[in-house]
Amino acid sequence: MEAADLSRRLGDFYLVATEVLRDVTEPTEQQIKHWIVNPFLVTLGWDPDDKKQVYLDFPVKADGSHADYALLDQAGKPRVVLDIKRPPNPGTDSEKAIKNSRAVGSPLALVTNGQEFSLWYVSESEQPTPLFVYSLKELADNAEALLGLTADYRVSDTGISLLRKSAIRVAVLQMLEENSEKTFDALVGWVQAQVAPGALDDSTDEAIREATMMWLNEEHLTMAMFAPGPQDKKLHELRVTNAKDWEAFPRGPNGTFQYKYDSSKTLDLRQSPKEVKESLRRQGFKTSTATAFGGLYYALRQRAGLKTAS
Repeated sequence: MEAADLSRRLGDFYLVATEVLRDVTEPTEQQIKHWIVNPFLVTLGWDPDDKKQVYLDFPVKADGSHADYALLDQAGKPRVVLDIKRPPNPGTDSEKAIKNSRAVGSPLALVTNGQEFSLWYVSESEQPTPLFVYSLKELADNAEALLGLTADYRVSDTGISLLRKSAIRVAVLQMLEENSEKTFDALVGWVQAQVAPGALDDSTDEAIREATMMWLNEEHLTMAMFAPGPQDKKLHELRVTNAKDWEAFPRGPNGTFQYKYDSSKTLDLRQSPKEVKESLRRQGFKTSTATAFGGLYYALRQRAGLKTAS
């Protein structure tokens, strides 16, 4: 199953699940099982009616305690222990699931209250590690992070490795986003170290910073996890544009432009490079390269008399 296909399936699952939760405001655990969890597993390619794949009320100890579900590998070993919480208990309350996972030797613990899903990596020698926490609505937008959980991998070591790598990528990119200024400072510092002392002034420093941001944005578009959703146009479907295609918006604020061949397409060059690039993409446009986008951005800002660096 490809990420795009899984994203579409999760989107369909979200529509059905939200209809159920809208009609039943306080679902029981059994209702969550039948109306939320089972369809979620089907969406991932599992068959809840096949006990060799999905084992309901999986025995954990001889005292009769059990896990709500266990997903089994080809050898019949539990690889995911699934625990259901009834709202308002949070879907991140993982203590029971982690305890059961350790009891049966399962490397993964999945917890849900029907509205929130959290997956944990459980190791005998390390502290449990959260791999993802997504609301029902966020699942379809994060299909890449769930691929290793699909029945295609049958929770093999390869699937678990994929889940862990996806979680690390998301965490690293989030840290870069949250610490973008520090990241850019480090990149600017590296460039400065490569040239003669005093060769860079404040304007050049700012230009390096903006160019770096453009490059990072362009790189994001090539990563599978940032691929457009099923409703978005893919990169190859976007129309190439340049500064000559845009003219000042009549009677609009200075810095706003409209597309020559379709007046409904507009750009606001008072925004940051990232915002302008996103606006282009939403309207079905792209530039031929990241460098070309920089040319478009600065050309239109200069045409409007806006500063390009401070």
